[in-house]
Amino acid sequence: MKQTRKAKLNRETISSLMISVPKRQVGLLSEWFQTTAGTSLLEKENNLLQQILPELFGYHLVWFGVADYRTGILSSSIRHCTHLQMLGECAACSCDVVGCHTQLPIQRDSIDVVILSHLLEYSPHPHAILREVERVLHPDGHIIILGFNPISFYGLYRILPGFRGNMPWQGRFYHPLRIRDWLQLLGFSLKSVSYTAFLPPIQHYGMVKRIKFLERVGQGFLAPMNSVYMIVAHNLAVPPSIVMPARKKKKTVLDGVIEPTTRIGYRNINIRKNE
Repeated sequence: MKQTRKAKLNRETISSLMISVPKRQVGLLSEWFQTTAGTSLLEKENNLLQQILPELFGYHLVWFGVADYRTGILSSSIRHCTHLQMLGECAACSCDVVGCHTQLPIQRDSIDVVILSHLLEYSPHPHAILREVERVLHPDGHIIILGFNPISFYGLYRILPGFRGNMPWQGRFYHPLRIRDWLQLLGFSLKSVSYTAFLPPIQHYGMVKRIKFLERVGQGFLAPMNSVYMIVAHNLAVPPSIVMPARKKKKTVLDGVIEPTTRIGYRNINIRKNE
C-alpha cells in the first residue's frame, strides 16, 4: 500500500483509492465529463444524489468512478467519504491504496453507502463488482448505481456509426431492470429508481440552451427514457448469529438426598403384584 496525505473537503475526509481498469478508457471518460454535454450531465447526477443522500446514514461512504460528485456528497450526513479512482497505473495519480475493483482492499461489512458511477458499463466483469460491493457493504447498508440508459438519446447515439467508437458510447449500457435482477440475486431490495437528463448529448452550448425546455417533457411519463438512471437498493443480508447449544440441567442433591421426581417406579409395582 502507498500512503499519502488525505485531502479534506469541508466536514468530510476524502481519500483516493485506485482501481485497476484500462487507463485509456478511463482517461477518455474523464475528458468527456469536462465537455459541454458531460458537464451538464454531471450537474444533473449531483442533483439526484442531493435528493437521496440526506436520507442515508452511517459512518463510511465510498464512491467509484471518475465523475466529480463532491457537490452531491456534501449533502450527505456521513462524514468519512472515500473516492476510488478507476486508474490503471499507480504513477497516474496520488493514491492511498492500490487495488482491483473485483478484489477491494476493504474489510467485510464495513461500508454503509457505496456509489457506483458508470462503472458497470465499462467493466468486463460487472457481476464480480456487485458481488464485491455486497461483501464490503454493511448488512443494513445501501448501494447507489448511476448508469446510462440504453432506451434514451444516449442509447440511440450509441448505435450510430459516428458515435459508437467514442466516449461514452464505448461501454455496454445495461437496462435498469437487468441491474435490478442482479441486485435481487445478491439479496438486495430495490428502494427507488430515478431518471434524469432527457436531452441528447449536444456539445453546442447555444443549442442546448434553446432546447432546454424539452427537459420538462422527460419529467413525466417519458421519465424512463431519460439518459441516466439512479438505482438505490438496500442490503437485506442478515449477519449469522451464533446459537449456543442448550445445557442439560443437572440433578441437584440436597443434604445427600436426590431431588424428588414424578416418575413412577414400575419395578416396585411389579414386585408387589407377584407377592
